[in-house]
Amino acid sequence: MRIVTRKQFMKLPIGTVFSYYEPCVFRDLLIKVSDDKQWPTDFLYDDLIGAVKNKGSDDFSEKCRRMELGESLPVDFEYTGREGLFEDEQLFAVYEKDDVEQLIKRLQNTLL
Repeated sequence: MRIVTRKQFMKLPIGTVFSYYEPCVFRDLLIKVSDDKQWPTDFLYDDLIGAVKNKGSDDFSEKCRRMELGESLPVDFEYTGREGLFEDEQLFAVYEKDDVEQLIKRLQNTLL
């Protein structure tokens, strides 16, 4: 894993797995799904945490309420969002190939 600036992050390829980073704090787990040719000042991502399949913010809130009551609902790990924050000082923790392979292996171990 490595920490990069927003400027460095924007040059990274589609498929980059990352988290937002503040000193010693990691947030979210996301996949970058656009590059700087498509989106030179912004980017698109798929969220891997809390990826409840939904049709918008109202639907998402309703589904969260239903899950709080015990209902099981499907997830959508390919639901794409736009970042849109334009925070030049934002840092990103970038998961490298070995990191992603270890994560996959760890998740597969939960299926045993």
